[in-house]
Amino acid sequence: MFGDLRHFGDLLYRNARYHGRRVGIVYGDVRLTWQQVNARANRLASALVRRGVRQGDRVAILSRNCHEYVELLFGLAKIGVISVPINYRLAEPEVEFIVNDSGAVVLVAGPEYVTVAERIASRSTMVKELVALGPDAPAVSLAYDALIEQGSEAEPEPERPIAPDDLLLLLYTSGTTGFPKGVMYTHYRTLVGMLIHVLAIGSHSSHRVMLPSPLYSAAGIAGIFCAVYVGSYTVVINFEPKRALETIQRERITFTNLVPTTIQMLVTREDINRYDLSSLKVLLYGGAPMPEPVLRRAAQVFHCDFRQTYATSETGCSGTVLEPHEHRLALEQAQWSKLLSSCGRPQVGVAVRVVNAQGQDVAPGEVGEVAICCEGNMVGYWNNPQATAEVLRDGWVYTGDLATMDEDGYVYLVDRKHDMIVSGALNVYPSEVERVLYQHPAVHECAVIGVPHEIWGEAVKAVVVVKEGMTVSESELIAFCKQRLAGFKCPKSVDFVDRLPRNPTGKVLRRVLREAYKNQRPATSDQ
Repeated sequence: MFGDLRHFGDLLYRNARYHGRRVGIVYGDVRLTWQQVNARANRLASALVRRGVRQGDRVAILSRNCHEYVELLFGLAKIGVISVPINYRLAEPEVEFIVNDSGAVVLVAGPEYVTVAERIASRSTMVKELVALGPDAPAVSLAYDALIEQGSEAEPEPERPIAPDDLLLLLYTSGTTGFPKGVMYTHYRTLVGMLIHVLAIGSHSSHRVMLPSPLYSAAGIAGIFCAVYVGSYTVVINFEPKRALETIQRERITFTNLVPTTIQMLVTREDINRYDLSSLKVLLYGGAPMPEPVLRRAAQVFHCDFRQTYATSETGCSGTVLEPHEHRLALEQAQWSKLLSSCGRPQVGVAVRVVNAQGQDVAPGEVGEVAICCEGNMVGYWNNPQATAEVLRDGWVYTGDLATMDEDGYVYLVDRKHDMIVSGALNVYPSEVERVLYQHPAVHECAVIGVPHEIWGEAVKAVVVVKEGMTVSESELIAFCKQRLAGFKCPKSVDFVDRLPRNPTGKVLRRVLREAYKNQRPATSDQ
């Protein structure tokens, strides 16, 4: 399939063979060599086969970051079973939709989510097994540690050779319709896509990596896959500012991946100078635009190289990169400062275009939609041919992001085609929130937009027209949403108006609303 790799799971076997005695994965007090990680992944894989899990089946994972998550991703790959990571911040109906849509036969849940997983599994006609992570698994589930004790450390053999186009992963991402879509990654495309990403971010085996991005996300998946790809010493954490700083200091971290919101949380801490951060050599960031003041402050604090990447889940994390020397140029020389607002130029092996509605390249400086073509692109959306046809055309992923490209190939993002809100590097689609708001009996019309937020970049605001003769409060609508949506998607504020601005065809003009609220006092409520 790819040199000495028969499938994606062989990356872990390769590390065990060539770097077996080196520490590979660290999580809390757990320190596992690559040989131990591989052995545990093998035990998991063979135990699942013995319990009836078959090649091509789906296993859903609802958990915070942990070392078992890594074992799951690679153990499942070894037997041709498809991983389905689920955002643990979603509301129960959203999680249930993904479990059912993917047809998962096994649901793995972290300690905090076992109760929710139990309810979902009890209602599912597909889920045959509930596996609980952690030491206190409830009686209705199978404890993960007990499960892997049933398996063998020998390399598992799938029922049939894993083909390059066999699916490896379903990564669900919300769509503009408000319903999640499963991005399909194959073994071959993921191997190629991660090689492109490794080259773009400068990852190598001598790095001591801290991975704070949640493993349900594209950034988290890319982070762990790249770390295993090159065999880095890898510390997996769940991000908290103090924990991240302590980890960099204690583990002498040289490489990490953060989003602008988390970077801002670190550099604005009053006690930042208490930590020894001198080991950090590379800070990779992406997921949302980086405010220039935050980047300049980060350069003062970390004294390291910065790399920015821009990509989408649909492109296998391949897209553009702004290199360290370009950051230095922009930070130190005023005539190059405009690069700080760029997401860089196409990565090696990636074609990037900015096109008009007819799919033609726009002139330099003209706004158009970003389209990306690379070997790492998704093969489509799971069970959703219509959405696939809209986004994937002739090998190009049409991202829905609007941007300009200058004469030198630098890409500058200017807006989101479908009004997506980025709050703390998490994507929120207005139509998804609006769909819930319209379920409230007092809501006649509504529109959801992003407004400035001093911490999260953007906060979700709902603008509502109430039905005649009815009343509803801001707090009531927010509480209504919190029962049905993940917290980060819920409105942080609600304004009531007599009517919404519309164009001649009746479409709500969200851009008019955004303009009206762009200078308001930033919201300060938590996610």
